[in-house]
Amino acid sequence: MSIPNAADAPPLLTDDDVLHRVRQLVGPASAVRQLWIMFVDGDSRQAPVIVPIADIPRRPQAGPLDGLARILAGLREGLATDVGPGSVILTLERVGTDEALPADDEWAGALAATCERAGMALRGVFLSTDGGVRRLG
Repeated sequence: MSIPNAADAPPLLTDDDVLHRVRQLVGPASAVRQLWIMFVDGDSRQAPVIVPIADIPRRPQAGPLDGLARILAGLREGLATDVGPGSVILTLERVGTDEALPADDEWAGALAATCERAGMALRGVFLSTDGGVRRLG
């Protein structure tokens, strides 16, 4: 598998581009439960920093999501370019069944609401399981 260098990677122009990039960078699950955050600037170029947050709870909790909203709101201006606002790509990783579980759907809804509260555009919420990556919602 070829993992792109952020500086050389093509821009993420379509939903398929985003899904392909998540498959390249996160791939099939190997962690029990974690959240991956990828940042995209207003030119649709992925930032070189990818943030994995390990040991997230099974179901979303208000306190950590409030903290995430503050972080995203603080980064919003730095991701904006003359072309447009920045955005994030969020991937929930967990081992186990490839089928989306109710807790996965709760996470997808909570993460979307968190981005909305932060004023951060969301390019997608994805699920990484043993069998690979797919879009949630």
